[in-house]
Amino acid sequence: MEDFDDDDLKAPEALKDMLISEIELIRETMVIVNMFLGEPMKATVNYLQEFEPKKTTENE
Repeated sequence: MEDFDDDDLKAPEALKDMLISEIELIRETMVIVNMFLGEPMKATVNYLQEFEPKKTTENE
């Protein structure tokens, strides 16, 4: 196994900034998608569950 210097393991600041901006973009996109899909999807599932026939378990 080859030993690595600490300098070899450090990313340049520009690369770190690029990664951070990409992560922030992904987070913002997920928040926007959740606004349009998350709450309406939960409401739809709850609405459909009201019409689902109640299942009774028979353990006798």
